[in-house]
Amino acid sequence: MSKKRKPIKDLHVIYDADKMWVLASPIRVDVLNAVCSLERCSVADIAAFTGRTRTSLYPHIEQLLEAGLILEDEKRLAGKRYEQLYRPIARSVATKHNIKDPDNVAYHQSYGNAVGRLMARLHERATAQPDSVVRGPNRDTYAGIFSAWVDDESLEEVNEIVDRLWEISQSTHPGEGKRLVNIGVLMAPDRRAKPKP
Repeated sequence: MSKKRKPIKDLHVIYDADKMWVLASPIRVDVLNAVCSLERCSVADIAAFTGRTRTSLYPHIEQLLEAGLILEDEKRLAGKRYEQLYRPIARSVATKHNIKDPDNVAYHQSYGNAVGRLMARLHERATAQPDSVVRGPNRDTYAGIFSAWVDDESLEEVNEIVDRLWEISQSTHPGEGKRLVNIGVLMAPDRRAKPKP
């Protein structure tokens, strides 16, 4: 008899520093992203999604379970044995930034690095596929960095675009005729350059 499953929340915010540090690894970010995207999956599903071996995933899944970021779901029959299924605590996980806490700042720096490394790996894999689309309205593969001199109004517009990307990612689910696109956003003010008067 299966237990009644709670619906998956849209967002879970982490305030605890120890739980935040679990996400300072590109592999665990990748695993969490897989579970959030698939919504209910086995280690074999996660391995297929991430391109990693099942054996290499177990310690990362264990850490995500201990942090409460993924949950054990029911088991399903796979061939002659049952396999454990996992589901996310929420469709998206965010962390609370506290500029006054050096450990929190260090975590956010590590997380940004983890996201950058993961996106580089995903982009490398995508560009090697013959069906990747690099131009036009159906583009699904892109890399770029833009530097922009922005005033408050322009910065607000940039943040509205980032918020819109977030909204789109929150309202999607796997389904027929859909493809998964990974969108990574890193934004940072550039303190090296000073505008000329």
